[in-house]
Amino acid sequence: MKKAVIIPIYLRLNNPEELSNAKGVELTKRAVNSLRGVNDQDFTLILPVCFDLGRKVEETLWVELDGVLRTEIRRLRKERTVIFSSRHFRFLREFLDQKHFSNFSTRIGLKGFSKIRNTGLLLAQALGTEVVVFIDNDEVVEDPNYLETACKYLNEKWKGKVVSGKGGFYINPDGAILLPPQHLWWRFLWNKTKWMNRVWERILSSKDRLVQSPMLLGGNLVLHRDLFRRVPFDPFIPRGEDTDYLINATQLGFSLFFDKELMIRHLHPERTEVYFEEELRGDIERFLYERGKTKTKFEMDLDPYPGRFLKWTVYPKAALTSALLSLDDLIKGEWKKAGQCIANMRLFFQRQTGWSNYLEFRRDWERVMGEVQRAGIDEISGSCWV
Repeated sequence: MKKAVIIPIYLRLNNPEELSNAKGVELTKRAVNSLRGVNDQDFTLILPVCFDLGRKVEETLWVELDGVLRTEIRRLRKERTVIFSSRHFRFLREFLDQKHFSNFSTRIGLKGFSKIRNTGLLLAQALGTEVVVFIDNDEVVEDPNYLETACKYLNEKWKGKVVSGKGGFYINPDGAILLPPQHLWWRFLWNKTKWMNRVWERILSSKDRLVQSPMLLGGNLVLHRDLFRRVPFDPFIPRGEDTDYLINATQLGFSLFFDKELMIRHLHPERTEVYFEEELRGDIERFLYERGKTKTKFEMDLDPYPGRFLKWTVYPKAALTSALLSLDDLIKGEWKKAGQCIANMRLFFQRQTGWSNYLEFRRDWERVMGEVQRAGIDEISGSCWV
C-alpha cells in the first residue's frame, strides 16, 4: 500500500522571530524524529502547517516562515517529505477557483482542526496515496512496527464488514491508557473523562483485536482511500472532529474500528485552566451540533461517550457548568471571563443545520478529490517538497 503519515501543525506566533524557538516546532521535530525508528520507511510525510500571527501579513513573510521551518525539518527527513504551509495555500485556492469550486475553497484552510486535516487529505489524494495515518505533533511513535500495525486488516473484511478506517489508543506519559481523574470542581457535571474511560475499559475487555467504538482519536487514526476520498472531516464543527468523522462515515455506510494493538505515546504539554475553559465552549458548540446530526435516523450506539452529551440533558449540564465556571472566575476577581462563560448559553439558540451543510460539502469533496488526483501535487501547491 502507498502510505502517507500526516502531522497537522498549528503554530501561534506573536511575531516571526518566535518561530525557531516555538514550542510547536520543538514538538514537531520530536514527532518527526520518532518516525525514524519505524521499520517501514516506505511512506510520504505530509506536514500541513498553519502559521497564525493573528493578523494579515505580506506573502514575503509566509515565504520566510516556511523557509525556517523547512530548514528545521530537512535536518531530520529530506526524502518524500511535504511541507504545505500558508505560503502554498493560495496555489490550492487558485486551482479550485479555476475548476469552478470557489464556494468549496472558502471551506477549506489550515486554521481549524477539520480544515487542516482535510488539507492533508487533499495532498494525500494528489500523491495517489492509498492509506493515510494521522498523528499529532505532541506524540511520538515508539513501536518499530507501528505502520505495519496501522495497515493490518485495512480494506479487508472483519466479521462481515470492510475495515475502511481504524483508530488506536493514546499511551499517557505514565504509561497508562485510562485518563487521570479530573480535578476542577466546576466540571463535576461535565465529566467527559469518566465516560471516555468507560469506552476504553469496554474496548480493553474485548477478546477481539478490532472493536467497534463510539469514538476515535484523531492523533492515532488510519483511513483507507476508498473512505477518505468520499468522506471529509466536517469543516463546520469547532472541535471533536475525529469522533464526528466516525459519525459521518457510519451514516454514509462505512465501518471504522478500534484496533487494540495500535498505540502511540501522547506527550501533550501541561493543560491549564485556560485550556479547559476554551474546551468547554468548543464542546458545548460541538455537542449541540452533533446532536442535530444524530437525533433522527441514526442507528449506531454512541453510549457512553459521546452519547451521554448528545441527549437533551446536554442543555442543563452545559448551563450549570458554565454558571459554575463563571462563579469560579468571580471568586478570582476575573469579571470579564465570568461574563464570557455565561455567554456560552447563547450557543443554545443557534440553528443547527449541520447534516445538510455537511452533505453539500461532501458532494463537492468527491468531485474535488477527482480533480486533485488528476492534477498532481505540484499543480495544486506550487511545489511543496522539502
